[in-house]
Amino acid sequence: MAGFTLETRTGGQIEIVGKDGVSLMKLIRRAGVEELTAQCGGGCACASCHVYVTWPKGVAAAKTELGEARMLSTANHRRISSRLACQIKFEANLDGMRVCIAPEDMDRF
Repeated sequence: MAGFTLETRTGGQIEIVGKDGVSLMKLIRRAGVEELTAQCGGGCACASCHVYVTWPKGVAAAKTELGEARMLSTANHRRISSRLACQIKFEANLDGMRVCIAPEDMDRF
């Protein structure tokens, strides 16, 4: 089955089974990972599902839309690989991608 590797904030690794068309945020939450809080429920309104993404070889990074870019601009730990997990839909071509949960912005909420 297609899926991705999730690295938690403590360095643990979890293999997550993907499902086409489902956001990474939902897949991560369904796997029981509570440190990805997703406080807005996937509405691209809080950046609490901030992750760092390493795309599989041969797969171009998905485009960051304006709303996501605005939310990420408020994140204290933004990197070039930063994305919101609620904005990436899993597809089979993303098999093998690596996703790392970004440090929590303690002053955000």
